[in-house]
Amino acid sequence: MKWIRWQGVVAFVVVTGLIAAVWLLLVDAWVKRAIERAGTAALGAQVELDDADLSLMPLGLTLTRLQVTNPDEPMTNAVEIARIAGAIDPLELLRRKVIVDQMTVDGLRFNTPRRTSGAIAPRARPEAAPSEPAGGLSLPSVELNDPKEILAKELDSLQSLKLAENLRTEVQTEKEKWQQEVAALPDKTKLNDYKQRIEGLKSAGKGGLGGVLGGVQEVKQIHEELQQDLARIKRVKTGLEQTLTIFKKRADDVARLPQEDVQRLMEKYSVSGQGLANVTRVLFRGPLADYVQTAVEWHRRLEPFLSRPTDKKPDAEAEVVKPLRGKGVDVRFAERAPLPSWLIRTSRVSVEIPAGVLNGEVKNVTAEQHVLGTPLTFAFAGDKLNGVDAITLNGAIDRVDQTKPQDTANLNVAAYQLDHLKLGGDHSPVALTQGVADLNVRATLSGPSLAATVASNVRGARIEAGKELAPGPVGEVIAGALAGVKAFQLKADVTGTQDQFDLKVDSNLDDVLKDAVGQQAKAQVSKLEGQLRAAIDDKVKTKLDEVRGNLGGLDQLIQDLAGRLSFGQDILKLGAGGLGGKSGGFKLPF
Repeated sequence: MKWIRWQGVVAFVVVTGLIAAVWLLLVDAWVKRAIERAGTAALGAQVELDDADLSLMPLGLTLTRLQVTNPDEPMTNAVEIARIAGAIDPLELLRRKVIVDQMTVDGLRFNTPRRTSGAIAPRARPEAAPSEPAGGLSLPSVELNDPKEILAKELDSLQSLKLAENLRTEVQTEKEKWQQEVAALPDKTKLNDYKQRIEGLKSAGKGGLGGVLGGVQEVKQIHEELQQDLARIKRVKTGLEQTLTIFKKRADDVARLPQEDVQRLMEKYSVSGQGLANVTRVLFRGPLADYVQTAVEWHRRLEPFLSRPTDKKPDAEAEVVKPLRGKGVDVRFAERAPLPSWLIRTSRVSVEIPAGVLNGEVKNVTAEQHVLGTPLTFAFAGDKLNGVDAITLNGAIDRVDQTKPQDTANLNVAAYQLDHLKLGGDHSPVALTQGVADLNVRATLSGPSLAATVASNVRGARIEAGKELAPGPVGEVIAGALAGVKAFQLKADVTGTQDQFDLKVDSNLDDVLKDAVGQQAKAQVSKLEGQLRAAIDDKVKTKLDEVRGNLGGLDQLIQDLAGRLSFGQDILKLGAGGLGGKSGGFKLPF
C-alpha cells in the first residue's frame, strides 16, 4: 500500500467533492441567471426562467417555463415556453463550439398573462409606422352637416376666400399707390396756368416786333413743358389701365373659384362615390397596420440572434496587423466542415394557439450563417383545429451573405371561423360576427425594404353595424347594406421600409356600399351642395364687392387722367397756331 499517497487521495476527494457540490448547487443557478440577463439585454424585455438543468451524462440543457415580457404590456408575456430541452455535442464543446443536433420546444404560447409586472427601464428604439396614421373609425356622414358648421371648420382652407382677401389687399394697396402717383401729376389747375400764360403772351404780342418774337420763343417753351407733362400723364394712365385690366381678370377668376371649394367640401362631408371608396381603408387598415408594426418590431428584436457582424471587410484589402511580442493572436484555421460558435441544427417546436397546436421544425439556428453557409428555415403546420381547417407557415431567414440579407414568410389559413371580429378598432360600431375566411400572406424583407401582400376571401359573412356608424337615415342604409353582405374579398399591399411603410387596402365592400347608398344620398347631397355654394359665394362676394369698389376708384382715376389729357390737348391747340391769325396765335405787325 506504499504506492498510495493518502494526502493525494484526500486532496482528490476534497476537490472532487467541491466540484460536485458546485455542480449540484450552483451551476444550474448560474446558467439560469446568465440566460435571464442575456435575454433581457438582447430583447429589451424582461426574460424569466423557472428552472435550468445542466446535465452531464449525457451533456445537455433543459429549461423550464421561459417567459418573455411584452415591453408594451408589462403584465403580459409576449412569449411563454413550457419546456426547452437539447443535447450538446461534447466533442464539439472541446473545440469551444456549442452544437445542438436536436432540440425540443414544447408548449410555446403567445400573449399569456403574468402574475407580476415585467417592466424594465425603457430604452430608445426606432418604431415602424405606416406612412399615414391608421386612425380610428371615421366614415363620411350622410346626415349632412349644417353648412354653417362646415364653413366654421373649413373657413381657413377656402381657397376662393383666401384669394379674394389677397386680391382685396393688393387692390387697396395699388389704389393708394396710384392715387399718390396721380396726385403728383399736373392737375387742371396747373394746366390752366399754361393756358393763362399763352393768353398773356398773346396780349403782350401787340407791343411791337420785339414783343412778338419774344412771345413766340416763350410759347415754344411752354409748348415743350406742356407736352412733357402730358406725356407723364399718359404714361401713368396707360399703366393704370393695364393694372385695372389685370385686376378685373383676377376678380373674374376668383369669382369662379367657389365651385372648386364646394366640390372639395362635398367630397369630404358628403357620401358620394368618392367618399365611400375609403370605407375599406377605415375598417381594415388600422388592425392590419398594427399587425405589420408588431411583426416588424419583433423581427428587429430578434435581429441580434439572427446575425452577428463579421470582421471581414468586403471589397477591401486584408489588413495586416503585426502582433505584439508575447501577446499572440487568435487564428482560425480552415475547416473541412466549418461550424459556427453555436448552432441548433434542428428544433422541433409545438406552438399552442387558441385553435389548437401547430407542430413544426426550425433548422440551422445560428448567428453565423456565413460560416455555416445555410440559411435558417422554418415550417409549421396544423389541421383539424378548433375553428380552422388548416394552417401552414413556412419561410427562411437568410444571412449567408450578410451584405444581402433576405427574409421570407408564407402563411396560408384555410376555412378560419370568424367570430365577433371588430372592424375599425375596439370602439367601432362595426363587427364581423360570423364568417369563414381563407387567408394568404406573402412577405419579403430585403435589408430595410419591406414588401408583403395579404389576400383574403370571406364567405358566409354577417356584418353588424350600429346606426352611429353614420348619423341620420342614411346611417340605417349603410348598416343595412353591410348586413346584406354575405361574401367579400380583401387585398392589402405593404411597401416601403421597416421604419416607414405604406399600406394600401382594397375590397369590393366599397362597391357594395356605393350602390346601396347612392340613391339615398343624392337628394341630401344636392341640397348641401346648393347651400354650400350659396354660403361660400356670399362670403367671396363680400370681398369681391370691396375689390370691385376699389377697382371703380382706379377707373375714376383713369377718367380723371383722360380729362387732364383732353384739357392739355386743347391748350396745345391754343398755342399751335404760332403767329397766324385765325388760330389764335400771334399776328405780325407787317
